[in-house]
Amino acid sequence: MSCKPSMETSEIYLRKLQLSDVDSWYSYLSVPEVVEHTSWNLGSKQDLVNLAKLYNLEDPESQIRFAIIHKSSGDLVGTIGFHSVSEAGRSAEIAYDVHPEFWGRGIATQACRLAVDWGLKYRKFTRIQACILPSNKGSENVLHKCGFMPEGIRSSFRKVRGEPKDFMVYAIALKQDHDNSSQ
Repeated sequence: MSCKPSMETSEIYLRKLQLSDVDSWYSYLSVPEVVEHTSWNLGSKQDLVNLAKLYNLEDPESQIRFAIIHKSSGDLVGTIGFHSVSEAGRSAEIAYDVHPEFWGRGIATQACRLAVDWGLKYRKFTRIQACILPSNKGSENVLHKCGFMPEGIRSSFRKVRGEPKDFMVYAIALKQDHDNSSQ
């Protein structure tokens, strides 16, 4: 279940998230333009350290997070992974974040395709869903490009900075045709 070497494109590669990534990760997760599109409530860098310690690629029920590394610089430019993992249900929710300097460059789409393929192939998920705030048009575009289908809106689904918010739900189910290499 480890991250396979094929988890790369010409521009990025995915690897296991490491505690040494937290400084770079936190530096952009605290940017207001990033925060507005997430449901995360990080109070400090230590909150992120504690979260990073939970990620485990080997535990079938664990949250999973990969670092998105830009090949030319070797820098962390984002993270992507799965939470709400159900081994019995063979399902998980995908989530990702990208440094705003890399928005609009296809990084999230490349990473999403790699992670979805990994989840379907190596974790044998039969369903991967994504829940996004309606204001997050960038993520909506990424999910569409990666073959996710809209399923509707979950009203007051999660609290975002103390307020219940609606979330749009998208999913890929194994019974659907899944070939995002052609998109």
